[in-house]
Amino acid sequence: MIEINPGNITSRDFYKLLSGIISPRPIALVSSCDLKGKVNLAPFSFFNMMSINPPILVFSPLRRMRTNTTKDTLNNVQECAEVVINIIGFENVEQMSLTGGEYDSSINEFDKSGFTSIASSIVKPPRVSEALASFECKVNSIIELGEEGGAGNLVICEVVKAYFQASILDEKNQVNTLNFEAIGRLGQSYYTKVNNTSIFEIEKGNGKTGMGWDQMPLELIQSAQLTGNEISKLASISKLPFEDTNYKLTTDLNRVKKVKSFLFKNQIVEAWLCITEKD
Repeated sequence: MIEINPGNITSRDFYKLLSGIISPRPIALVSSCDLKGKVNLAPFSFFNMMSINPPILVFSPLRRMRTNTTKDTLNNVQECAEVVINIIGFENVEQMSLTGGEYDSSINEFDKSGFTSIASSIVKPPRVSEALASFECKVNSIIELGEEGGAGNLVICEVVKAYFQASILDEKNQVNTLNFEAIGRLGQSYYTKVNNTSIFEIEKGNGKTGMGWDQMPLELIQSAQLTGNEISKLASISKLPFEDTNYKLTTDLNRVKKVKSFLFKNQIVEAWLCITEKD
């Protein structure tokens, strides 16, 4: 491991390191306005949800590193404590990127990006019509995290109304991840797209705990034939699927291949039955 003291390198260089490894990050396309109704639209990847009851979303506009000035979004929410947080899919990612330019505060980024504004029901800033989902929010508080360039300002928002495109919901009105291509922010100028080839599932039983590595046979943990992920899948069940403890692990390579195949398909019980032999 390479040790790095944040105080020994520039903020910009440490930003590149952090944003490169803490990824992918969801992106909030935030619409805001001042008290005169002048609208701003800007993307933020320092963004996430922090509470369900009440429903809280947070994002953080950083002070500009070069000039140590604040962004229009922060100036707006300090003046008018309302925002709309819009979630954009892959088909509109280039439009979203256009909103990130450092335009003069007099410029409406809806016009620059070609996004369609639509009036909100409760808050003053407009929604983005093309968004997969939009959240009208009241700003509960703004926490200033520093005074130098690169310092964040944590904007804590409470959702007062939510909108979802019908096309991304299933018959139970739950978001179906397979019905759209979500995007995430990586380091530098890179983004990622979520689709059928990049999605994988880790099954978790509600209220159930796995047996864990500490209850696994040492021989299995030290196996050179299984990866850490595969061993963890075997450790995810609460107990062994058989009563007889007099067993040994198979060394037959063909059976190990079958074990890997079962684990790939999340067939954990079948994998255990395949990997063990009567002693």
